[in-house]
Amino acid sequence: MAGDGPLLTVSTPSECPPGVVGNRLGNNVLCRRRAVGLCVLTLLASAAVHTNSASALQHVDGISDQDLPRWDGSFTGGLFASYFRATWVPAQISWARYVVQWNAMTEVSDGPNPNGDYREQFEAWLNDVHSMGLRALVGLTSYTGVYPTSLSSYQSSLEEVLTLARARGEPIGSLEAWNEPNSQGRLAAATAAELANDAHGVCATNSCTVIAGDFADLTSLAPYESAYASALTFTPTAWGIHPYNAVIEHSDAGLIAFKRGLPGGGSRAQIWFTEVGAYYCLRGTVRGEAQQASDASYLADTLIPDAAVTPAHVFYYGLLAADRAPAGCSAEAGADTELYKPNDEPRLAAGAILADAGMPTSGASTPIATASVDVLLFAEDTNRELLSFGRPY
Repeated sequence: MAGDGPLLTVSTPSECPPGVVGNRLGNNVLCRRRAVGLCVLTLLASAAVHTNSASALQHVDGISDQDLPRWDGSFTGGLFASYFRATWVPAQISWARYVVQWNAMTEVSDGPNPNGDYREQFEAWLNDVHSMGLRALVGLTSYTGVYPTSLSSYQSSLEEVLTLARARGEPIGSLEAWNEPNSQGRLAAATAAELANDAHGVCATNSCTVIAGDFADLTSLAPYESAYASALTFTPTAWGIHPYNAVIEHSDAGLIAFKRGLPGGGSRAQIWFTEVGAYYCLRGTVRGEAQQASDASYLADTLIPDAAVTPAHVFYYGLLAADRAPAGCSAEAGADTELYKPNDEPRLAAGAILADAGMPTSGASTPIATASVDVLLFAEDTNRELLSFGRPY
């Protein structure tokens, strides 16, 4: 996610998309599709059937959830993990995504451990994903403030990550060279492109494909995207984008602009939503289940089947926070896009993403007061310095 990045501005409430009728509950617009006649805010609502033949993808088909090994405290034998394996995987999930600390392989490992260091956590995730037969999409980033100082240091780390995954029986076929270089990843466009070029070379001998870009859909993306694309030395077959703004705004305008800005107008490349979610709360503002469900419905019913965007894959960020703990929502950097509450109870948004989103175990929910903010938009933090090789870190 955008981490400690974009600042917030407030916009006017979005109306329901075409083909959807809406009612207001306080300051929230509650939308439901005419075709199915079911409100998305019914706890166990059925997901609308997608009929746009222009898009092969009809639903979220991947998860981007770093907490997977610690669902209910432990993946092995955990109630939620068993439920996910039995319900979500056969219904629609075939991919899983993880963003690993780029130099995690320098750490000493005592084996897979969801509570261990960066390497051990990644090893635990590889094991759990492999046990479900999911395909792995992996990206690199820096969580520590330590960045590659040369291409050789990056390349050796990447090769070690790929080697580890193969040894664990979960080879990485799709790779993001760097997560959100224009936001969380904090890299200058030319530097991010250098890493992508290098990753492409590594993948040539490791049977993987680079998903280029992997941008946050900030309003200032266009010049960054242009500089990045100009510095590439290969022609990507797929580009990644994190359309959080699009989901918040209920608008595909930014995604269409992103696609048009790609080489060849994006006509020769797939678009992957490598990370996206609907916010329950953001930066200390609780938006509530109604708004989260409305946003999730827009993603599932409108944005995924959108013929102007046609995403090839969509990875939802966050199903259940680790260790039955509530996701953070601090004013500084907190955000919560989880589809399930700490007690495993589905939020209203879960039914918009999966038709049979039920509850794997019993438990009483804790009501949380909702705020009256309808739409929160990301705006780029102009004070953040993007890093280049050769800088002291």
